[in-house]
Amino acid sequence: MTRAQQVEVAGFARPVTLSSAEQFYTAGADVSQLIVVHTGQVKISRSNADGSEQVIRILGPGDFIGESAFLTGARPDHQAEALVDTELCVFRHADLSRLLAKHPNIAMRMLEEVSNRLEATEKRLASVISGSVSSRFADYLLSLPARPRPDGAIEASLQLSKKDIASLMSTTPESLSRQLRRLTDAGVIAQRSRGRIVIMDVAALSSLSMHS
Repeated sequence: MTRAQQVEVAGFARPVTLSSAEQFYTAGADVSQLIVVHTGQVKISRSNADGSEQVIRILGPGDFIGESAFLTGARPDHQAEALVDTELCVFRHADLSRLLAKHPNIAMRMLEEVSNRLEATEKRLASVISGSVSSRFADYLLSLPARPRPDGAIEASLQLSKKDIASLMSTTPESLSRQLRRLTDAGVIAQRSRGRIVIMDVAALSSLSMHS
C-alpha cells in the first residue's frame, strides 16, 4: 500500500489492547470485524468434545483473523486468546467493505494471505498423516524466528508452552518432552532458560524435516 492508503486504512482501525491470557472472543460469538495483530501473539484454538484444547495456529504481528465471518457471515468455531500482552487493530465489516471496494489491492493481499494459510494447513495435515513426531517437531523448530550465531548455530525461542506446541503438532506433551531430550542428548539442540533453544546442528535437524 502507498503511504496515503496506509493512513486511510489506519483511520478505520479501532485499537484494542489485550492482557496476557485474555480472550478476545469465544466460539459462536458474533464477530463482525476483521482483527489484525499489531503487536504480541494470539492463540486460535478449538475445544474438543472431551474438553481438551486443539491449537489451530498462532497469530503474530501482521497476521489477521475474521475473514471467514466477513465473506460468509459464519460465526467462529474457535476462540481467540492473547498469549502475551497484545495490541490489535480491529476493522468493522462495513468499513472493510468500503476499503476493499476502493482499494482492490488490499483485497488481493488478503487473498494471498488466505492462500498461504491454506497451503500451510495442507502441509501440516500431510505431516500429521504421513510424518513422524520427530519430523513435525523438526519442522516446527526450523520455522521459528531465529538469530544466527558466529559459531554457525542458530538461536531461537520456543515462544509457546510445551502443552500448546504439542497441541499444534497433534501430539502429547510427554512425546514432545521425549523429542526434546532425544535431540538434546544427540547434540542437535541445546536447551537454555526461558524456552530458548540453540540449534547446534542445523543439517542434522533439517534431515529430520519433511520438507528437507
